[in-house]
Amino acid sequence: MKTGWQYLGNKWYYLRSSGAMATGWYQDGSTWYYLNTSNGAMTTGWFQVNGKWYYAYSSGALAVNTTVDGYYVNYNGEWVR
Repeated sequence: MKTGWQYLGNKWYYLRSSGAMATGWYQDGSTWYYLNTSNGAMTTGWFQVNGKWYYAYSSGALAVNTTVDGYYVNYNGEWVR
């Protein structure tokens, strides 16, 4: 049974130790990722969750405490307007 990060069909997914696909927010060490809630694919670029905007690098890692494309994201990764 495969577990951990898996690259399938040009997308990254995370499979838990049970083999189940993770969805939603996922923390790997100190890094946060957002895995699409409908298909589990790792999200990159700008995305919205519950009305808040976030940015994930091409690695999938959530940007925090930085400026992306001229927009500041805080310690939670939320875009501060």
